[in-house]
Amino acid sequence: MPKTIKEERLRWVLPIYNKEIRLVDAIKVCPHSQRSLERWLAEYRKHGEKGLIPKSTSPRTNPRETPIRIKERVIELRKETKLCALKLKGRISKDRC
Repeated sequence: MPKTIKEERLRWVLPIYNKEIRLVDAIKVCPHSQRSLERWLAEYRKHGEKGLIPKSTSPRTNPRETPIRIKERVIELRKETKLCALKLKGRISKDRC
């Protein structure tokens, strides 16, 4: 049994890559989807075994993140007034109007 995800993927990709079996035949017995096998095969052809290592799917940025200027202003106000974030939000909103 494979111990890592990379080994599991390699177990399914190598016979297809070495033309021992066809992709269509592997899909019939493989517990993974056809699309997964196709992606793994493409990554293996492109990058070798390194292409089969799982990659992070978490987003690199958050479009809803608070701008740094507002964060800095909130930190300044918290040090000065010791108010909670909810009250500071109201104060900053009034200052912008």
